[in-house]
Amino acid sequence: MEIKGLYADSIKGLKSSKIRELMKMASKPGIISLGGGMPDSVNLPFDSVKEIINQWSDKRAIDALQYGATKGFTSLLEKIKERIVEKKGISMEGQDIIITTGSQQALALVSKLFLNPGDTVIVEIPSFIGAIAAFYSFMGVLEGVEVDEKGIIIEDLEKKLEHLKKLGKEVKFIYTIPNFNNPSGITLSMDRRKRLLEVANRYGIPIVEDDPYGDFYFTGDENDYRPIKSLDDSGTVLYLGTFSKVLSPGIRLGWIIAREDIIAKLELQKQSFDACTPLLSQVIAEDYMKRGYIESYIVKMRKIYKTKRDAALKALERYMPPEVKWTKPEGGFFVWVTLPEGMDPEELFKRTVEKNVAFVTGDAFLPENYKNRYIRLSYSNISVEDIDKGIRIIAETIREMM
Repeated sequence: MEIKGLYADSIKGLKSSKIRELMKMASKPGIISLGGGMPDSVNLPFDSVKEIINQWSDKRAIDALQYGATKGFTSLLEKIKERIVEKKGISMEGQDIIITTGSQQALALVSKLFLNPGDTVIVEIPSFIGAIAAFYSFMGVLEGVEVDEKGIIIEDLEKKLEHLKKLGKEVKFIYTIPNFNNPSGITLSMDRRKRLLEVANRYGIPIVEDDPYGDFYFTGDENDYRPIKSLDDSGTVLYLGTFSKVLSPGIRLGWIIAREDIIAKLELQKQSFDACTPLLSQVIAEDYMKRGYIESYIVKMRKIYKTKRDAALKALERYMPPEVKWTKPEGGFFVWVTLPEGMDPEELFKRTVEKNVAFVTGDAFLPENYKNRYIRLSYSNISVEDIDKGIRIIAETIREMM
């Protein structure tokens, strides 16, 4: 039976993730991958998780293996709230929280909540590939605003909003990763966080703040990276968090903090997605927090990721020709590299893969119709030695192409 003509409009424009496609090409043995933005596999907290499960009582095991509430495991919700107030400075007054099956589900839920076909979303240039995919899957129209070394350029945002307003376009929300952005590694300055919130309030547009990397800062302290949500006293910001980087991506746990009425709507939506996030993951996460493992793991990994970041920046400085530019992240997993004018990132990728080195080309992180001359390098799940070797080979290939 021919069913092609029966597909929904929302599925017609979807494409496989560029990262997935590139990684298929780069999956041969011996490859040095600066591509996937994964946590350090060697240092995932296997022993902590095994210890937690091995010490469960029968009742605790039943809690973990049963169905649960759509909103989330009550005691885990309370632990997250406590940490959010203490570590992130976010007030829970008038706010609520819902657990999601990973941050990607959070993005899908937010998209479904706000977007009708043709509605506009403001994103940073560049922006997270998973968010771009989620917004397109609900037939949103993406409008990009450029960033510099201090994050999204507020003057350009205001011009964009005025232009869209004159065209009669409805902007449903502004999406941002203010701490160590994926893919750019750039951090939004505190001054611009305040100004972004002021602009959003003035235009009546929500901010969707995604904060997967905020615990992994390499300079300063947690007060220097307080979320925009910590400044929000009007319920403008929806704050997205995750356990993927502080526990495990395989556990598939995220959360959304927002006004109580927004969370109530999201809870109704989630019931049609998956009824509830797996209790097994939630009970593990609660014990992980209750025993203090989360804080010790973050401190440990902050040092490890800083060492890798330093190795990446040192290698870029040592090997790259002067025509190549790159960001200098204060935390997180990524460096964003600008290639010489006219150089094709796809061709560079093909040549470096032949030399057993992989990365991700920048078009994966750009909305449609944006010119690409960028690549993303991830240092998080690779040894210091391979960081140096991989960047040296990429630099040599760039010089050959020049």
